[in-house]
Amino acid sequence: MMSSWSVIAIILLQCYASHSISVCDDICTCGYRNNNEDYLGKEIDCSFKNQDLLINNYTLPNVVCSLDLSSNNLISIQKSNLLRSDTLLELYLNRNNITDIAVTAFALPELKILDLSFNNLEYIDPEVFRGLNKLEYLNLANNKFTAISSLRFHHLNNLNKIVLDFNRLGPSMMEINLFDRNGFGLTNKIKSLSIKGIDLDRIPDNFFADLYDIRQLTISDNTLEDIFELPTTLEYLDLSNNPIKEISEEDFVDVPGLRRLKLNNLLIKEVPDYVFAPLPGLLSLDLERNRNLTYFSRLAFGHEVLEDADDFLMEKLSLRGSRLSKLDEDLLKPFGRLFHLDLQGNPWVCDCDIVWVKRLQINPKDYDYVRCALPRSLYNSRIFELEDKYFICKSTKRYIGVAISIITLFVATFTIMMWILKCIPKRKLANYNMFNPYIAYTTLSVNMTT
Repeated sequence: MMSSWSVIAIILLQCYASHSISVCDDICTCGYRNNNEDYLGKEIDCSFKNQDLLINNYTLPNVVCSLDLSSNNLISIQKSNLLRSDTLLELYLNRNNITDIAVTAFALPELKILDLSFNNLEYIDPEVFRGLNKLEYLNLANNKFTAISSLRFHHLNNLNKIVLDFNRLGPSMMEINLFDRNGFGLTNKIKSLSIKGIDLDRIPDNFFADLYDIRQLTISDNTLEDIFELPTTLEYLDLSNNPIKEISEEDFVDVPGLRRLKLNNLLIKEVPDYVFAPLPGLLSLDLERNRNLTYFSRLAFGHEVLEDADDFLMEKLSLRGSRLSKLDEDLLKPFGRLFHLDLQGNPWVCDCDIVWVKRLQINPKDYDYVRCALPRSLYNSRIFELEDKYFICKSTKRYIGVAISIITLFVATFTIMMWILKCIPKRKLANYNMFNPYIAYTTLSVNMTT
């Protein structure tokens, strides 16, 4: 016979089940992800419901891989049935108004991705992350963190990608190393770090010394004036939107494995000789919106690629929206191997020195705004639609002018001479006879020496 306590337990469970509602019952959108074998289970989208689903007695399906609770005006994350799952891999709590996360909020031992971006967090208790041992990706961008000490990551031993964009953490990084494990910093397993717009004006010495496998670094939208010592394992680097005034070959000698480089909207005036020569494996280079950039050296990628571009591996180059007016024709070979080249938005001088650009295989959608700024007669003309005869150098014009002047002078002189010979009467010339007997002769004495 069943004990009275068992009967009571069964009744309570039935009552709980009768009051529990699955989020897939006309509340959220539930489906299956078919493009990833590693993500088995339902994918649940509860975004934009404008209600706090965590405080109600909603439950998750038995097998769920992804839960999206973004844009629901959540303020506090407390213990909830929706945040308890042995299968959940992705949790999105971004674009709410979260200011507080309870220590016991997450019971998600398999969670790999956590997005808390675009909230109002200033502090996270270190114990919040205790049960998230398998977390690999953490996004804390666009919150209100101002000190590294308000973030403790020592429980996240498997974290390999973190986004801290647009939190004013830069000043505190001068005092506390983000990767100091003694101070509960990030694990040295980090492969991707994004610290965009954190009010960082310099990188402390040995800042990345403990990282042995970092591949991606985004450090754009700060106030850096110089390129710092780069981690040698980098494959992706974004330094855009910093007041960097110069770049040189020495800046990139320690990152030979770099594949993608973004140098947009800097204060550089030139791309000097050999600056990218230390990057033989570079596949993509962005140099967009550099408003002071007026010179691109023919030797920017080194001398060898000008003679033999077979080892030039770059696929994409963008010089869009800078102040370049000319490019050396010696760049034809390396540029000719690019799959994507964007030269739009520059004030090109359309003379004989730029006509070679028309020989490049550029996608039509990428040359609509490759236009002339000078000469004025060709202003705003599309370079790829102009005939070659319009690309004339000043020196050529000068020689033509000189030739025309000489021919004109010759014709004028010839005409005047012909007029003179035809119109002026000939004078009669006297006949002089050198044997005339009346001509007096002067005899000069000759001294004869005997």
